[in-house]
Amino acid sequence: MKLKKLFMLLFILNTLLFISVAIVINKYQKSTINLEDAYNMQYKSLILADELRQSSDDLTRMARTYVITGNPMFEEQYKTVLAIRNGELPRPKRYNGIFWDFLTLQGNKPKLDGEKIPLRDLMRNANFPDSELNMLFTSQNESDDLTKLEHKAMNAIKGKFLDKDGNYTIKGEPDFALARELMHSKEYHEAKIRIMEPLDRFYRAFENRTKQKVDEARATVKELEFYVNVIVLFSIIFFLMSFFIILFRIVYPIDLLRRVMLKLSQNDMSVEIDKNKFDDEVGDMIGAVEIFKDNTQKLLTSEHQIKQAMQEATTANKAKSVFLARMSHELRTPLNAILGFANILQKSQNINKQEKENLNIIKRSGEHLLNIINEILELSKIEAGKMELTPKSFNLFDLIKEIDDIFSFRCESINLNFEIKTNNLPKYIKADEQRLRQILINLLGNSLKFTKEGFISLYVYELNNKLFFEVKDSGIGISKEYQEKIFKPFEQVKKDNYTSEGTGLGLSITKELITLMAGNIYLKSQVGVGSEFYFSINYEKADENKIKKESSKNIVAVKNQDFSKTILVVDDIKENRDLITWLLESYNFKTLQASSGIEALEIYKKEKIDLIFMDILMERMNGIETILAIRQKDKKIPIIALSANVFEEDKNEAIKSGADDFLAKPVEEKEILLILEKYLYIELEYENKEKRIDVKKELESLPQEFVEKLKQKALLMDNDGIFELLKAYDLSSGLKIYIKSLVDEFKYQELVNLV
Repeated sequence: MKLKKLFMLLFILNTLLFISVAIVINKYQKSTINLEDAYNMQYKSLILADELRQSSDDLTRMARTYVITGNPMFEEQYKTVLAIRNGELPRPKRYNGIFWDFLTLQGNKPKLDGEKIPLRDLMRNANFPDSELNMLFTSQNESDDLTKLEHKAMNAIKGKFLDKDGNYTIKGEPDFALARELMHSKEYHEAKIRIMEPLDRFYRAFENRTKQKVDEARATVKELEFYVNVIVLFSIIFFLMSFFIILFRIVYPIDLLRRVMLKLSQNDMSVEIDKNKFDDEVGDMIGAVEIFKDNTQKLLTSEHQIKQAMQEATTANKAKSVFLARMSHELRTPLNAILGFANILQKSQNINKQEKENLNIIKRSGEHLLNIINEILELSKIEAGKMELTPKSFNLFDLIKEIDDIFSFRCESINLNFEIKTNNLPKYIKADEQRLRQILINLLGNSLKFTKEGFISLYVYELNNKLFFEVKDSGIGISKEYQEKIFKPFEQVKKDNYTSEGTGLGLSITKELITLMAGNIYLKSQVGVGSEFYFSINYEKADENKIKKESSKNIVAVKNQDFSKTILVVDDIKENRDLITWLLESYNFKTLQASSGIEALEIYKKEKIDLIFMDILMERMNGIETILAIRQKDKKIPIIALSANVFEEDKNEAIKSGADDFLAKPVEEKEILLILEKYLYIELEYENKEKRIDVKKELESLPQEFVEKLKQKALLMDNDGIFELLKAYDLSSGLKIYIKSLVDEFKYQELVNLV
């Protein structure tokens, strides 16, 4: 049989098989759609029933909250829920079980963006059987009866009471006790049970009915699955037969022809082709030119695809780096102003307690966002292989003391036992102090997040020229499933009653940092018992004389201001210029501003400038170009580069262009003052804080009347009252500063514990 006829026969048979498969699969798809519809019907019906239950719970919660607080917002919400259920107000499009949980703060308004339709009508439209529908209506009727008790309790708060006709016409004094008694009475709970009983019967009846429909659809799907398997198996067998026919009738003859043509391509003209050996179309295929052409074309195409793929990979990697740099700059720039002005406003004496609390929220949120940005950039550096360690000599005991100071109070404030044990430790070592601090804070912070009672401990010891660390806690523990994931980026432990904040990068970065420090990290954990993290790092012994002493005290003033010094602040964003200018002027420094590199050069030519804060990324003439222009005329003037781009290459480029130092945005006030100390030789005055034990001794020497009043004011969180007490009694300046710092930071519980 000629190849053409053979192909036609195989084509027809295969087409019929394909059509059969398509028909069976189509039926199978329809049955799966029916099954999906059954599930959807089950889900939508359950949503309506759940709304009835949830609305009853919401009404109870709002009524009880109103009875306790008297806040009219909860009464308004109560009426709104009833109006939505009865179709008097539009129903929100996303009216789910947590809708009202987001509207518990004063001033929030619900978004009623749907249509007005009573819950009863929605139930009828859902095509419930009459038996099930009656159960739901019974539950709703009982819910309506429950609202009468709630109305009675809420009117008692307003001093309105029922007359003999059942109307609220009797007015008197608000009766909070009666309202609370009604909302927690046996009658109220019995009414609540009467709502839930028909709803429970509905759930059982509804489940049986929908389960039957789902089972029927599932049985149909299973039956069609069998037919699909049978016809697919038959198709595979026929396809294999077709392949064997093609193999013997086409492939083998072509392979023979290929070998002949390869010899021809090698200029072997002695080869002979038997044209009569094949009685079909293969016998007409002569020549090797097309074979060489096709193979060459395939080779070129393949090489082109490889080059294109490599180019795309390079472009994607470059785009990622550009995106991260841009993202860092765009986010750090506004954060510079947010955190800076928040710090400035916190110093003001003209703001009230609520405003201070709002400023603290702004600052904490900004610092949290900055931490997220830093974690993402850290991970990107690790992925790009650009993360480097910066070993230096430091006092290991001081670092451990710092960790103890950070976590002792945090654990004490939530009644957790915190302990640090050490054994055979060298006092001075050489390692990356910043990375080691980051690792310990990440691990201990992780334990603190997931431990509500019990203990958190850190054990540090030295063995075989390596430092070993053990972080243990009595927290919720980590299941084996999550133990395999938590060291991966963006993975977090998810547990009820625990909020997971952050990016999920902390442990991933921690593992990479430990690896960079030639160490390993291990985890042992049991759910409900606690977790244990073990890690080790390499270190070198250090000389005490090589350790740079740095002060961690707060700067409170500048002792020797030189008012003849002038500082130029260059930044194209006004808020950033104003921030640094305000900081400098608060310490009586003379400042000038420039919004561009061109303007900075003009001011530099006209004025006597002693130091320049130079932003890097500006339009027209950027900071690098401006620094280069200034350095052509002046090699000595201190220039401090400011930038929201914090990659190491950005810092190196600024220093290479002639900047004396580099500050990353957001810039802290302390960093600015330390720069002035370094380059303008000013003398800084640091805060002299009293130790806690000295504060306790001084409090013991004061009259008991003062201690009792201070405790009472602290419990009431009365800032003004506390400040009046500080003025009325003869206290040392150190004690006044200490108590005022606790109040400013809203640490009332610590103040109560102290007294």
